[in-house]
Amino acid sequence: MSVLDIKLERAFDVFDSDRDGRLRKSDVIGLSDRLAESHAYTPDTLAGLRNSLADLWDTVFQAMDRNDDGEVDRQEFRAAFRARIVSDQNRIWQRIRNMSNAWTELADRDGDGMLTREEYTSLLHGMFRLPRETFDEAFNELDVDGDGLLSREEIGSAMKEYYTSEKHTARGNRFFGRL
Repeated sequence: MSVLDIKLERAFDVFDSDRDGRLRKSDVIGLSDRLAESHAYTPDTLAGLRNSLADLWDTVFQAMDRNDDGEVDRQEFRAAFRARIVSDQNRIWQRIRNMSNAWTELADRDGDGMLTREEYTSLLHGMFRLPRETFDEAFNELDVDGDGLLSREEIGSAMKEYYTSEKHTARGNRFFGRL
């Protein structure tokens, strides 16, 4: 299995919020519900994130559903994601960037456009329910300039590397923890 396939498997698991091996729109949007539960956000506060996740499903994930059963399995996800990266990179990156910006805005408690280690770790732990240590370790890799903060550019660059790089040593590979 290639490095990219390993990362896509992990990404599938992260989006599969009910852990049943199938992605549905409720799984993807459910990430915002998990965040609401862990941080006591109001529905209005999460509207931007919910909308970006719904858009991500409607424009990217739903098209992966080759047999039109309303679900995306691992094979559909991996094959379609690889094909979309090649054929429709700008559109898919815009959707991922919108989602990333929405959750970055939620986590940025002081409104400076940057995420501290605690903001980043708390947000991603709340959304994806992976151990906090996973994101604490990832923060060290993703903080390219070593200033103790993650900018939207650092986060966006890491996400792009995660979903495209075949290099085992790419910083973005650590986005959801060690490979």
